[in-house]
Amino acid sequence: MSELEHVITSFSFEKLDDNRFRSRSPDFGWRRIYGGLLLAHAVRAAQLNIGDSDRQPHSLHGYFLRPGNVEEPLDIVMERNLDGRTIANRGIRIEQSGKAVFIAQCSFRTPGAGLSHQCPMPHAESPESLPDEAQVAQLNSQTLSTSAQTYLRRPKVFELRPVNHGLFVKPDPDDSASSLIWARLRSAGTVSDELVWPLMAYLSDMTVLNASLHPHGRNFFDDDIVITSLDHAVWFHGLPDWSDWVLMSHEAMGNDSGMGLGRTNIHSRKGGLLATVVQQGLIRQKID
Repeated sequence: MSELEHVITSFSFEKLDDNRFRSRSPDFGWRRIYGGLLLAHAVRAAQLNIGDSDRQPHSLHGYFLRPGNVEEPLDIVMERNLDGRTIANRGIRIEQSGKAVFIAQCSFRTPGAGLSHQCPMPHAESPESLPDEAQVAQLNSQTLSTSAQTYLRRPKVFELRPVNHGLFVKPDPDDSASSLIWARLRSAGTVSDELVWPLMAYLSDMTVLNASLHPHGRNFFDDDIVITSLDHAVWFHGLPDWSDWVLMSHEAMGNDSGMGLGRTNIHSRKGGLLATVVQQGLIRQKID
């Protein structure tokens, strides 16, 4: 199976009781569970626990507490905080061996009419005109490490196309295009309605903290940089169409005392704002 098929399969939770599920993380050769997988499982568990397909997630706030082990199952414990007329809220605790790996609050709403505006989508070259990750690895084979090239060539769940592929080599702090990345689900088929939102949560963890390295001309492939995600927030705005590309626009909000804060706006190709993401993490430079 492809990585996408493995992730889709991982959403088939075992129901232990009315407020408990069990899931597993696919093993893609990483030591830790990808944070976006935990975010996605939290959203999916909340959907199942609420049991109302008319309600859509509007926000998720979570904390990464421990590195997950892909060899162990994930026990998901739900807390039914609210079932209101418009808003439903669930607390989610994902455990391994009795210890919390990830905790979150996820809130759902019943869509309705209201005032509407959004931040504009930045200008970007079309994704069809840009090199894919494997081509970026080839173009920079003399610069990128072997591990970075292997990562870029792997057919991951989402295909990424940076508007300026220097993003993965040496970002230019003065080039606004270096903060833009197109993303598309690596599938020619359609995604079931209930998995549209978990997949947005999955994507939201990709590259967001890398923005905190842009002002320094650094990136997450630099061997002397160590990044650890701590907390994560997603606000879901519009329904994504995963058969097309979305544009991720990154912003470095600030670094201080070994901490970095990054923000990502995710727009549809037509310009609609789909999600806003903010993440904080440890960003440390190794000292020999």
